[in-house]
Amino acid sequence: MKIGVVCLSLSCMDFLDVLDFVRDIGGEAIELCTVKGAHNGTLNLAGDNRLSIPSTVESFGLSITSVAGYNDFASHVTDELQTQIERLENYCKLAADLDVNIVRAMGGDPKPGLSKSQMIENVIQGFKIAVEMAGQYGVILALENHGTIINDGPALMKIMDEVASDNLRLTLDTGNFCWAGFSLDESYEYFKQLVPYVANVHLKDVVFDAGDKALFVPLGQGKIDLRMILTLLAGHGYQGALLCEYEGMGDPKELLESGVFGHEKYVEQLKSGTKQSLAYLKNLL
Repeated sequence: MKIGVVCLSLSCMDFLDVLDFVRDIGGEAIELCTVKGAHNGTLNLAGDNRLSIPSTVESFGLSITSVAGYNDFASHVTDELQTQIERLENYCKLAADLDVNIVRAMGGDPKPGLSKSQMIENVIQGFKIAVEMAGQYGVILALENHGTIINDGPALMKIMDEVASDNLRLTLDTGNFCWAGFSLDESYEYFKQLVPYVANVHLKDVVFDAGDKALFVPLGQGKIDLRMILTLLAGHGYQGALLCEYEGMGDPKELLESGVFGHEKYVEQLKSGTKQSLAYLKNLL
C-alpha cells in the first residue's frame, strides 16, 4: 500500500511545492486536487496541458492514485441530474487521460423539501447512470462518506446494494462519521460494514470538545483507533493508497475561498499537521 496525501488539504501551496513537500516527508502518492483556484493556479488541468502531469508527478518519485471528483445527485430534477452526470464525466475523462483508475465521488448536499430517504434514492438513481459512464473510461467511482446525506453506514450500504456495480466503490474517510455526529463506537461499526467496498482511503483523526463536536487533529493525536482500521483494511485485502488529509485548520475549500491561506502561519500549520500525520502512519505500518 502506498502512503501519501490528499492534495486538497495542501491546496494553498503551489503544485510543485506540494510535490516537493510530500516527497520530503516520505509520501509516495497523492489524490489530485481539482478545485478551481487550488494551488494558486499553478496546476493546469485544461486540454493537452493535463497530459504532462503524470510525468511531472513521477519526477518527484510520486504517483497519482486518485482524482478528486465532485458531483451532487441529491436533487430530483432530471435536468440537474444530467448536468451532474456530465460534471462527473469530466473528472472521469481527466482520470483516464492521467491513467488513473479511481475518481473520488460525492453524494450531494441537502435539498429543501426533500427528506433524507428521498435524497438517498436520488443518489442511487444518479449512480446507476454514472457507473455505466465510468465504465466506458475504465474508471471506478469511489463514493466518499461526506456531508450529511450519505455520511452513515446504512445509507452507504443501501447505495452499494442497490447500485450493485463493480464501478462503484467507496472512499473511506476515517474522521467524517465523527464529524457528522456519530460516536466512535458507531463509526467503528460502520467501518466494519463498509470495508469490503473500500477502494480509496482518507485518513483523519479527531478529538471531541465539551459539546462532543469532532475536531480534526494530526493522526495519532486523537481518539480514532487507526491501527484497528488498518488491520480491517488488510484483512479484506485492501491494496490501495492510504492518504493523510489534515483539516485541523478547517474545511480546505472554504479556507481557499476566504483567502486565509495567504497567511504564512496557516500554511506552516497545515504542513506541520500533515508531516506529523504521515510520520505517525509510517510508524503504524
